[in-house]
Amino acid sequence: MKIIGVSASARKNKSTHFLLTQCLEAVRVVSGNRIATELIDLAPLKINGCIACDACKKKGVMCSQRDDFQTLIPKLAEPAVAGIVLATPVYMGSMTSQAKAFLDRTVLFRRNGFRLKNRLGGAIAVGGSRNGGQELTIQGVHAAMMIHGMIIVGDGAHFGGAAWSNHPDGYQGDDEGIDSAKDLGRSMAEIARMMAT
Repeated sequence: MKIIGVSASARKNKSTHFLLTQCLEAVRVVSGNRIATELIDLAPLKINGCIACDACKKKGVMCSQRDDFQTLIPKLAEPAVAGIVLATPVYMGSMTSQAKAFLDRTVLFRRNGFRLKNRLGGAIAVGGSRNGGQELTIQGVHAAMMIHGMIIVGDGAHFGGAAWSNHPDGYQGDDEGIDSAKDLGRSMAEIARMMAT
């Protein structure tokens, strides 16, 4: 069993990546390392938006575009994948273009037997202020996951992980945001274990 984390920031190893690592670490701790995790960082990858060419309708789980998304298709299609956590900064009140392109391109799984159906889906949003659009951004990610028929998981009390990149103590000092990301990881692990029994 595996939970995949997708960091959809344009910048490597910053606040979004940090919060996602906190979430995935909580998955491993709660599961006693029985649930594997993998972090996919979109920052160095070139992923174009969907061009609605419909090739995935005609030729199966593939895409006509030859970019870095091709390398992600087999990872996401693995039967062991129990869930996906997508982490994104808040850009203009919503998810990043990297997050949107990634989610749009996953349409090939929907068009070929709803292959992400009944897998867990969670989201983390990192805003420039405490109330910087995190919940609205998370809802946008959740909407795409619901279109796949995924089972949406929150942090146990809220929509998901919500953090503040410009916290006075730095994003690594945002205890509230870190706790929400860890709580999301714990919830993902607990539900994944329940579903496996």
